[in-house]
Amino acid sequence: MSLDADNVKQFQRAVGADPDGIFGPATLNLGLAWIAAHGGTEAPEPTAPAQPPTGLLDARSEATIATLHPQVQQPFRDLLRSINAAVAPAIGKWISGYRGEAEQNEAVANGASKAPWPHSAHNGGGGKVGFACDIGFFSPSGTYLDEGPQYDVAGQLARAAGFHWGADFGDRPHICLRPPSLRAMGETQFINQLIYRVNNGLAVWP
Repeated sequence: MSLDADNVKQFQRAVGADPDGIFGPATLNLGLAWIAAHGGTEAPEPTAPAQPPTGLLDARSEATIATLHPQVQQPFRDLLRSINAAVAPAIGKWISGYRGEAEQNEAVANGASKAPWPHSAHNGGGGKVGFACDIGFFSPSGTYLDEGPQYDVAGQLARAAGFHWGADFGDRPHICLRPPSLRAMGETQFINQLIYRVNNGLAVWP
């Protein structure tokens, strides 16, 4: 049996790859190996749909998540997947994570935040990582949606998953995942404890 482009595309469908992908050396080698392992038979049609992706999010959300404490990064990924499944066709993205002093002061100046540095979960108590993200929603065409029921859906899903939602203090896009030992506190006490730990060189997690 010859290994032409049609054979490779059939192989790609069987393993869940892009059937219109590049016909290059890597695909050729995979195709040859598959055919050899199956006695020269062609790849069968897949019997079940491909599973949804479980890897990285969109580039903007990933860049935002990268600014957070390592312990909260994967929970924020998982939460966004749940949110987007619930609000489709709207698309949610994490649009603001950790904010340094200059960025926090700018957010206060333009009305995006009421908390001076370092009194926001976005500031991590004055540390180098944050514990909060702001979510933004976009239409399928890319138009930013600054209002809508999606924000309430996101907040309710966040609460159910153990996050804190900024609607408690008038900030619906704000979602925070606190260190476990600080989760039962009010917002002001939580921030003060976070600042205390940072200022005294103590671990902020757990």
